[in-house]
Amino acid sequence: MIRLRRMGIDDKEFDFDQLKELRAGLDSGVDVTLYAKKEFLAIQMREIRQGLEEGLDVSRYASMDYDWFQMEEIRKGLRASLNVDCYASPEIPYDKMRQVRKGLALGIDLSRFLKLNAKTLRQLRKAYVSKVNIVDYVKKGYEPEQLDEIRQALEKKLDIDPYLIKEMRGIAIHEICIGLEEGLDVSQYAKIEYSWQQMRELRRGLENRVDISQYSNSMYSAPQMKEIRLGLEAGLDVSGYRSLVYTATDMEKKRNKILEDFARAIVAKSREPVKIEDFIISVSGDELEAYLEIRGSTDNAYQKQEILQALEKEGIKEGILTEEIDRILEQRQYNAPVLIAKGKKPQKGADGWYEYFFETNPEKNQTLLEDGSVDYETVFWFEMVKEGERVACYHEAEEGEPGFTVTGKVLPTTRGREQKVLSCQGVLLLYDKTTYVASIDGRIELKENQLSVSSVYILDEVTRKSGNVDFEGSVLIRGKVERGTEVRAARDIVVEGDIGDCVLQCGGSLLVRKGAKGIKEGKLDAGENVAGKYFDSVKIYAGKDVYANYMVNCEIYAENQVIIPGGKGVLAGGLVQAVEGIRVHHLGNQNGVETIVRMGVNKTLLKEQRLLERKMERVHNDLSVLGNVYLKYHRKYKPEVRNTMDMYLKIEAAIYAKEKEEEELYRKKQEMAERIEKMENVKAIIHGKLFEGTIFEIDQLRWHAKAASNITVKRMGERIAVYSN
Repeated sequence: MIRLRRMGIDDKEFDFDQLKELRAGLDSGVDVTLYAKKEFLAIQMREIRQGLEEGLDVSRYASMDYDWFQMEEIRKGLRASLNVDCYASPEIPYDKMRQVRKGLALGIDLSRFLKLNAKTLRQLRKAYVSKVNIVDYVKKGYEPEQLDEIRQALEKKLDIDPYLIKEMRGIAIHEICIGLEEGLDVSQYAKIEYSWQQMRELRRGLENRVDISQYSNSMYSAPQMKEIRLGLEAGLDVSGYRSLVYTATDMEKKRNKILEDFARAIVAKSREPVKIEDFIISVSGDELEAYLEIRGSTDNAYQKQEILQALEKEGIKEGILTEEIDRILEQRQYNAPVLIAKGKKPQKGADGWYEYFFETNPEKNQTLLEDGSVDYETVFWFEMVKEGERVACYHEAEEGEPGFTVTGKVLPTTRGREQKVLSCQGVLLLYDKTTYVASIDGRIELKENQLSVSSVYILDEVTRKSGNVDFEGSVLIRGKVERGTEVRAARDIVVEGDIGDCVLQCGGSLLVRKGAKGIKEGKLDAGENVAGKYFDSVKIYAGKDVYANYMVNCEIYAENQVIIPGGKGVLAGGLVQAVEGIRVHHLGNQNGVETIVRMGVNKTLLKEQRLLERKMERVHNDLSVLGNVYLKYHRKYKPEVRNTMDMYLKIEAAIYAKEKEEEELYRKKQEMAERIEKMENVKAIIHGKLFEGTIFEIDQLRWHAKAASNITVKRMGERIAVYSN
């Protein structure tokens, strides 16, 4: 390296990785003399070089007193113009530095808690972000894993305090939190004598409405509890195997034996026919049917009592079809088998079910106009309930009806399966364990197994005089939203009046009943769907789909689709970016207005992919450098020596951390690849007319459309193809 020698630096003192960092510094024009020291590991050199390239005061950390992780945290703090004096000390481990740095970026100084471990600092920082206070729990000495669960419980407004026991592990507290969220009586298992695995089995039993008293004994192991629970959920009589003397494996075998007994009759072989005088009697393998064949001349007359005695002698005592016996004798139906007795299969009890006192699927009540478009002015978006109002009722599973065989055996039945307890938010499960009532006024909805009532802020209108709106629940505006105002909601926003050039932003869906026009300075931004009668010259972002009856000159971005139904639906002018495609009636207009439709992989996703690849490359390089140093220590020192060296142990820990990071990045890469693959089949479906002036962009391909009707546009290899519908 001639350039290094000119600077008085002996390149022979450095290994390959160190020289690589020096060359990189020379190429970027920084003063490499600040880190051209053989004592620095290559990965430390990298942190100093990056700081120099970013124009930072690297003297704050360019010292052998800091390991590379500490250097990184100080560098990131300097780059963000934070007060690194709060944590830039060699005595402070990097993981504590990281939490203080992230706290400073949020405006909180955690340096006063530096006596605590890094994981506790992390929980304090997260609590600050979510605006809950866990300081008292920290003072009481709760461990980080416990604090993590307590913090999340406080964020969800769960009353966790009555059930907290210092000796409980964090994962046990987690089981209690799940139960509280679901409205279960957690006092039945929130006890120190239970392990978290036992708590889980008891919680699952409560969820599935079984009698947990049959296994709520801490002497049972969690696997034993599981076997008893599974039997109860299947409606079995578990008394035969729930003794503590049986292992979980024994219990499983006995549980499966009971289930097999139910099925055995179906696969059993038929008995050999038995001849009693002139009567041949045969019984099916499951003993649910018996047949009689009278062998003899039709001149012979037999008595009913003779047949009954023959059946009794063969053990057939139930389900005898006496009318059939009368018929056989009357018609003298001989020399052919006739069904003479019939048993009854057991009937499983009806499963438990929920009855809801509100519309669980509001979308199905949409009113369609004659042309197939949606009447957004009357669309049913969500339902409101009052505190104390009954919103759901659970109907318990029923007992089954036992069966019987023709030989008199009772065939046991099983009780119907209970449904899981609903997870509740803003809803209370009453003591009868079947009735759900709203605990607050608000909007009710059912998503999967969660029943929730969230607050709704109802306003007559939003004006500059009334001020902006920022609400944690949903917002319903009966009238107008004036130009220059902002409405933000954590859930949904519904506007029933006119809207001006404003900002409407929500985490859920956004409905503008009358539509919107001229929102260029503001925007409509929803985490889920955006819907309205029409949109004219509007900026829209939707985390899912965008719906309207027509859209003109808009700038639209949809993570899923843009959908315009109805025979008069039009999308014309502006820019539409729909990751998963569009479904419209007419696209463009007869005047040839420029309408750009972008579909498939977008620039944002490609940027994310490039950033991910760069991160993976950086982690791979870090692992390579660390691996080389790790091998050096192995060659130079014996195990008993290197295992006591602080730097070696740091390198070993760093390799483990980087390998975990690499695994997580690889998982994200796989997810992204699956998402991109899904987008390869993206399409635009036009049911009406496609006009010239429309431009399609799919991935890197571009096509100026020709006039056509009722077609589908999609990518086919390296070209954009058009198909008739």
